Amino acid sequence: MLDVLVSHARLYFSCTGPTLDGVIVCPSCGKENPEEARFCLACGSPVAGAAEPPAPAGLSEERKLVTVLFVDVVGSTARAEQLDPEDVKSMLAPYHARAGAELERFGGRVEKFVGDAVLAIFGAPVAYEDDPERAVRAALAIKEGVADLNANDAWLDLHIRIGVHTGEALVMLEARPDQGEWTAAGDVMNTAARLQSSAPTDGILVGQETYNATRGVIEYRDHEAIEAKGKAEPVQVWEVVGVREGERYVATAAAPLVGRERELEQIWGVWELIEQERRPGFAAVVGGPGIGKSRLIAETAARLEERCDVFWGRCLSYGEGITYWPIVEILKQAARITHADDETATSAKLGELLSGLATEDRDELRTMAAAFANLIGVATTPEGTYLAEEIGQAELHWGIRRVLELVAARRPLVLVLEDLHWAEPTLIELIGTLLEGSEGSPMLLLCSARPEAPEAWPALFADGEHRRTVELEALGAGESEALLAELLREKGLPPEVAARVLENAGGNPLFIEETVSMLSDAGALGDGDADAGSLPVPTSLQALIGSRLDQLAPSGKRVAQQASVIGTVFWPGAVGHLGANGALAPGLSELERRDLVRANRSSTVAGENEYAFKHVLIRDVAYGRVPKGERARLHARFATWTQGLPGGEDELVEIVAYHLEQACLFARAVARPPEPPPIADAVDALIRAAEKSERREGHREAEQFYSRALDVVEEPERELELRLKHSRSLTSLGELRRASEQLVRLADETLAAGRLDLRCAALIALANIDSKQGRASEGREHIVEAQSIATRIGDPVLEIRARYESAVLRAWFEGGDRETIEDLRSGLAIAEELDDLALSIEGHMRLGFLLFNLGKLGESEEHLERCARLARDMGSHRDEARVTFMLAVAKHYRGEPAEARRLSLQALDWLERTADNYFQVQNLRALALYALAADDLEEAEERLKAAVPLALESGGWLVLEIYRLLVETLVRQERVAEARELAEFAARNVPEEDVYARAALLLAEASVAVADGDRDAALSRYPQALLLLEEQRLLIDLAEGRMAFGRALSRFGRDEEAKTQFHRAHEILAPMGARALVAEIERELTGFASPATAAGQRPEAT
Repeated sequence: MLDVLVSHARLYFSCTGPTLDGVIVCPSCGKENPEEARFCLACGSPVAGAAEPPAPAGLSEERKLVTVLFVDVVGSTARAEQLDPEDVKSMLAPYHARAGAELERFGGRVEKFVGDAVLAIFGAPVAYEDDPERAVRAALAIKEGVADLNANDAWLDLHIRIGVHTGEALVMLEARPDQGEWTAAGDVMNTAARLQSSAPTDGILVGQETYNATRGVIEYRDHEAIEAKGKAEPVQVWEVVGVREGERYVATAAAPLVGRERELEQIWGVWELIEQERRPGFAAVVGGPGIGKSRLIAETAARLEERCDVFWGRCLSYGEGITYWPIVEILKQAARITHADDETATSAKLGELLSGLATEDRDELRTMAAAFANLIGVATTPEGTYLAEEIGQAELHWGIRRVLELVAARRPLVLVLEDLHWAEPTLIELIGTLLEGSEGSPMLLLCSARPEAPEAWPALFADGEHRRTVELEALGAGESEALLAELLREKGLPPEVAARVLENAGGNPLFIEETVSMLSDAGALGDGDADAGSLPVPTSLQALIGSRLDQLAPSGKRVAQQASVIGTVFWPGAVGHLGANGALAPGLSELERRDLVRANRSSTVAGENEYAFKHVLIRDVAYGRVPKGERARLHARFATWTQGLPGGEDELVEIVAYHLEQACLFARAVARPPEPPPIADAVDALIRAAEKSERREGHREAEQFYSRALDVVEEPERELELRLKHSRSLTSLGELRRASEQLVRLADETLAAGRLDLRCAALIALANIDSKQGRASEGREHIVEAQSIATRIGDPVLEIRARYESAVLRAWFEGGDRETIEDLRSGLAIAEELDDLALSIEGHMRLGFLLFNLGKLGESEEHLERCARLARDMGSHRDEARVTFMLAVAKHYRGEPAEARRLSLQALDWLERTADNYFQVQNLRALALYALAADDLEEAEERLKAAVPLALESGGWLVLEIYRLLVETLVRQERVAEARELAEFAARNVPEEDVYARAALLLAEASVAVADGDRDAALSRYPQALLLLEEQRLLIDLAEGRMAFGRALSRFGRDEEAKTQFHRAHEILAPMGARALVAEIERELTGFASPATAAGQRPEAT
């Protein structure tokens, strides 16, 4: 009874307006509002006396999916020649009247009558969810009507052809066809006319989209494709037979949670196992668009909130390059950071989070701080300021994992990752890293994804003890009925209408939900006049959503369209910045009331409420209706708003770049954009995004950003600069052929453009590729010119880089140690004078490596230690790890095995984090050398086998070197057959130009020959290998080769020759202070029983 009284009161007050007390009662919720209020303070609905604001500018045109019907009378021109004009009118008038009536009956808008032709549009200016079906039914009705006219008047003898086509058009919402104004423009109009002219007499042809939308209710027969004038390809068409009964074709969609108890139990089972065993796990909810993934995850998270912390992240559908966006969202939530926090506050919050983690390991803290610094863009650490300029992907992933492990160790953790089908491969790799976490950290990764995600990454979605993929299917009949009942609640719906809804839903939850919402919006629920016979039945989700959007007031539609440009999630301030102005408050209120958007519980932008479209498809349909020229303008406006947020210039640069890029692309897509595209700003933002990726060693993402910038840029010199950056990113990815081809063209074009600086940089980059691919003469030609240009234009950075590359070429291909060292020293001097840390680190590292190979261990250590200090100052774990590995090798040869092992193990951890495969292989090789020296053959084999896949990925000489040492290890384990098989396998692919690789293979084959007792083979291969090593001036390798040759000679009874090899090795090693190998030589010489040895004629230890 109370409900009835309230209902009558609302009706009364909504009609009478202000009460005697000077208040207005809201007709929607009953809330009393001040007399001056235009919108309800409780629910935001318009109150009595509050008129809808004038329609904002910009709504006069929309891009819409329309269905066009074109009908014409066959042979009318020939008959008209034979008839009096009055007879022509008498023939066409009943046809026009009947066609117009049928078109109007099915909701079509007659665009125009031209002689005997009729053009009508369905879906403009207002769309209905079944516009294609209405158009085909209207065509059938016109066909039957013409037959009726002929039956009633044989003189008419009318015959027609009809074409129906569905497609996108630009719709003029305020057009007046009666005054000659067009309602719609687009190729869909022309195609419908072509279909009409090709239809059989008294037949109807439809195009692909119309067929797809109606094949569940209309019967068709196949028809051959037609050659339509103006079309590059034949047009696929079908001929209409008639209306048929049966199930309708329905697209999938989403709905509130009903009938998902089993799926909830599956996810809950994974959680309980994770919580019990305190380790990471993975649960994914997979299904088509709108099938209920988000609702199931929300329900799961709500049930878990009392037992754990739940952090949410969302994969964005635009970009390469937004790889870590969901992780950034999660980490910010963990640290309670909002966009309102400035750099100081953000740094403090990050430091507070890190300080509270249960670890005293300073290296761990440094890596975690570096990960935070690179992801969020501020310097932070609990023990001093630390900002890494560069961080490798593996190190970044390790830091993220460790932070989350320690957070989860305090309280169990659920990480929700929505829309994983949009994830970049790098994020999938990170998820794999998180799942490899240690025990003691209960953490559930709860994800949603479309079916294509498991197809792309089957390993991640495979079920296991701590992993479960839940696939959502359509609801059963009983569940669909329960869902409908839940949506209707106290509101009634005639049984026949409810049955029609369920029949056409086909178990699709969003279909049911949106149909009920549309009926509610139309006032057809409860005591409404819903009728099963006239119920508009949606034929596709897009049409259904479009129909609901067309029922909005101008302000609501305006806000929906502008918010759609922002994305699935949006903020009122941003929508206002796009120009909604007075439409914002009433429009947003209507969108909420009509359940098209929802307010999120929290916002990622401080001081702003956050809203989200209820379903991404709602956003997509709204966005698709915005004209391209207007999209360009709105994307540029949103980029400006985003840049104004804290961190907008750096942390959000990928998003800014995307929207500026879209502004340029859409402006380019139309002949006359409303305003000039922001090309320069877009290119700048894309370059900044690429450089940000490069700092993390995300070279694939950087390459994509540079490639996108090249698609936008128009200024010729800027394009040259971009192509240079792009070629460098290709080189970093190992795509040397593409990079080389691009650099060759670039070098020519920069010369023609007079940009000597760019030509010089291109030549240096080419020389780098030349050296890697063994093209010594071309490399020298390129670097000589580059050095000349660098000196001429006075660019010290280019001069340094040219000197460095010249040194590499000389060291590997030309010899001349003194000149090589001079090149490096002079380049390093300039770098230090410029205070360029990165170039100084590179110079010291290259000098350290070269001096080591030349056997100058002391000088090498000085440069390597200096390099390590500089790397620590710059915060580069990658460079510090490389140098530490080389220092360890130096310690090994100088007789400090314990220190060498300690440093290599330290470097191993760092190199794994930074994913620097090239140096990781060399470090594993070093650990194997230490193990072989200690006769720990098991560890040596373990290290070498771990190095094999990494070496194969890097390629080059390292592959053969790892195989050589593995062969030696197997021989020493007396597994000669395996060693022989491995050596034969290694011999299949040895690059002829790679001298060291050839020497490594010869040494491996010689080792197997010695084990087999094949004297001729062994004594043949060792000298060949030594000759190659001597040519390369690799003195330590040469000395070790002579020692191996000496052991072989001794085994074959040629002691004097063996001693000669050991003495020659000693002559190399003793001056450089390689105490470990010198001591080994002395032990070998002591073993000879010759009189000379007994007389003490062996070398002294150094």
